[in-house]
Amino acid sequence: MKRFTKALLAVVIFSSASLLAGCEGTVKKEEYDKIKAQVEQLMKDKADLEKKIQELTAQINTLTTENEQLKTQLGGQITPAPEGTTPAPEGEMKAPEEATPAPEGEMQAPEEATPAPEEMPKEKPAQ
Repeated sequence: MKRFTKALLAVVIFSSASLLAGCEGTVKKEEYDKIKAQVEQLMKDKADLEKKIQELTAQINTLTTENEQLKTQLGGQITPAPEGTTPAPEGEMKAPEEATPAPEGEMQAPEEATPAPEEMPKEKPAQ
């Protein structure tokens, strides 16, 4: 009887181990399939992005060529900005310049005129 018990115990352990290994194999297969689907999606995304890069590169080349043609057509009409300054982008207004004195013989408007130091009112010292 002891032999029978030992044999039965060995069969049960072997069966349990193979069943557990089979379950683990199923989990691994599901995980493998999931990762495989992700890889396929990433490969598709990569192909789409490469196609987009080619389209954008072609568009850049077309616009560069068009820009060069337009520059050639304008020829000498465009004068470069003085060195050290940058031209204001289109649509932006330049900052107002400093107040300039009125031309000779003309008077400045009262709000623009600055009184001379001797004409300025003197403050009384605090007592």
